[in-house]
Amino acid sequence: MPSKLQKFLTKRWRILTDPSYRAFRAEIKRFFRERGRGTPSDYADLTPSSVVFDLGGYRGEWAALMRGKYDCTVHVFEPHPGFAETIETRFADDPKVVVHACALGSGEGVLMLSDAADGSSAFSKGAPNVEGRVRAADPFIASLGCDEIAATKINIEGGEFDVLPHLIETGAISKFRTLTVQFHDFAPDAVAARQAIREGLSKTHTCSWNYEFVWEEWERI
Repeated sequence: MPSKLQKFLTKRWRILTDPSYRAFRAEIKRFFRERGRGTPSDYADLTPSSVVFDLGGYRGEWAALMRGKYDCTVHVFEPHPGFAETIETRFADDPKVVVHACALGSGEGVLMLSDAADGSSAFSKGAPNVEGRVRAADPFIASLGCDEIAATKINIEGGEFDVLPHLIETGAISKFRTLTVQFHDFAPDAVAARQAIREGLSKTHTCSWNYEFVWEEWERI
């Protein structure tokens, strides 16, 4: 495991030599300055009858925040079995938090994840792997009877490049009122893939605000 000094030197070297990394850091600082350091959680018109999706639940912090602020129903999707169990335990007495121990994607399958806390990803290499389940998003959402998802947070460590095109292509994207997405630049062809998704989203949604590869939010037209 790299030491703190090695991490510091690697970071300083990237700042000095990598213009894209410097631009990313500038976007993070702009986001912190303008919107604070937490995961975005401010949504208009959410009520106790609203349905919210949390894609990438980790330990349930954002779900808890949404429950406290809006008293809405939260469907949490977390493919890492250990994190899913943690969320289930945390909300065992709350019937308005529904935990799904799976990821949403373009098809049914198995996902091999790195075991790296909130950075657990199918795209990370060299870390211990755990197995998670993937469900095809369109039919799975239909099986839940969710015709209107008022707000959705997507932070799934590269999985956004699989699930969002699927939602766009199937038309299921029209069920989502507000999408708050974190794109990750370590995924293959991330810049081009993100641009293609943004072009697809623009047919049904408009971008309310954008911090490139940090967070961005889309509202249904």
